[in-house]
Formats: sequence, structure tokens, C-alpha cells
Amino acid sequence: DKKLPQINTVLPLLKKGVGIHHSGLLPIIKETIEILFGEGLIKALFATETFSMGLNMPARTVLFTTARKFDGKELRWITSGEYIQMSGRAGRRGKDERGIVVLVIDERMSPSTAKEIVKGKADPLNSAFKLTYNMVLNLLRVEGINPEFMLERSFYQFQHFSSIPALYDSKFRF
Repeated sequence: DKKLPQINTVLPLLKKGVGIHHSGLLPIIKETIEILFGEGLIKALFATETFSMGLNMPARTVLFTTARKFDGKELRWITSGEYIQMSGRAGRRGKDERGIVVLVIDERMSPSTAKEIVKGKADPLNSAFKLTYNMVLNLLRVEGINPEFMLERSFYQFQHFSSIPALYDSKFRF
């Protein structure tokens, strides 16, 4: 394993307290870097947005070297939701009084685009929950679990229950 090109690239950097994290890395390397970062052994981490998704890994400072990203089709400005997700890593609870976010502005970026990225709203959060027969049967199989109780407390139920007053008003307005 030590002969893998990715190991040969990453290992000398890690020994100096520098890490890299992106979707092209082998899963074992990404996991190792996440553990080392979480333990405070990586002092500088160069990462794509993959590091901000699904991981609770706060940092003192988040630096955006560019506000452009390739989305598989074209190079575009990041959205305000992407900015919020990534910049939200700045500031470690209990260690830092505040987090620092640095956004390097591209000369091609208009002031209105920069303002929209930094001051815009987060992306909406919607439940992807889909109830299936298999799920219900599995819940019924497990002793000590009340399926109705579980489903009533899902994010899906909360989200749709809170939209009922607005639906009622729109359908039964006289």
C-alpha cells in the first residue's frame, strides 16, 4: 500500500502537518486525514467542499481561494448556500471566540454577485424520506419500537405538518 501514488503524495505533507481532502482521494486516505484533522494534528488543510459535507470538522479559519467552481458542466460562482455550508466550518466551539472566513474576490466578480454569495439565503432543506412497505415491516419486526411514534417524529412529518395551516388557508379562504 505504501507504493500507491496517493500515499506517496500525501504522506510527506502529513508529516509536516499539511493535509489535502477531495473526492478523488481513496476513502482510507480521506478517513485518515479526517481523523488527524479532528485530533488537531493537521495545521493546514486544503480541501474542496467535500470536507464540509456531512462532517463536523470545524476550523479556526476558512479560506476561499476562489468563489468559482466547476459543477460538471461549467465553471460558475458558488451559491450562497454553498458559501454558508463551507464558511460555517469557521470557528471551533469552546476554542475560538470567533471564526474567520476569507473570500478572495475575483476581478470578474461584480459587487452584486459578491453580496449575493455572502449575504444570500441558505438552500432550502427538504426531507428526502420515502415511506416504503419494507420500512414499515422492518419497524414492526423490531421489539420495543413503535412505528407510529417513529414516523410522527420524523423530519418529513414535521415539515409537512407545519405546512398544513398555509394549505388550509389557501384552499378554504372565503
